[in-house]
Amino acid sequence: MNSELYCSPGPEYEAGSVSEVFQLIDQVGKKLKQLQRQGIRGEDLTPSQYYILSLLWEEDEREFHQLASACCCARSTITGIVDTLEKKGLVTREPNPHDRRSILVKLTERGRTLKDSAPNLGKVLNGCCTGITPEDLRQLSQLLKKLDSDLSYQEE
Repeated sequence: MNSELYCSPGPEYEAGSVSEVFQLIDQVGKKLKQLQRQGIRGEDLTPSQYYILSLLWEEDEREFHQLASACCCARSTITGIVDTLEKKGLVTREPNPHDRRSILVKLTERGRTLKDSAPNLGKVLNGCCTGITPEDLRQLSQLLKKLDSDLSYQEE
């Protein structure tokens, strides 16, 4: 086992309990962040910065609320990430010509060219789960969407 991907287990919960499920989701999330960090090592980017850039590589000139929604976080969190990317010369803020109340995040030339040299995290992640079948992934995806929907409902 790769020592960089080791997460010590938390408290033991009853097998199949909601508590165990959330513990496992948290543990998998931590391992995912570690895999992402390994994949972008040397690029001087955090996984969050890389994710914002990848969203902009798909569709440049996005509003803060679009980035926040895609990242499932607050606009203030996106502001901090964009501040750092701006200091690195990878993005700029531009007035939105269609809505003067909003600002667009736009890739700089340096930000666009980074796409060619940055590793493809999709390829890194696709190679990490060789013991899971495509059907397993479909089922897991359906269950996680159901869990996410149920949690969203409880937040209201």
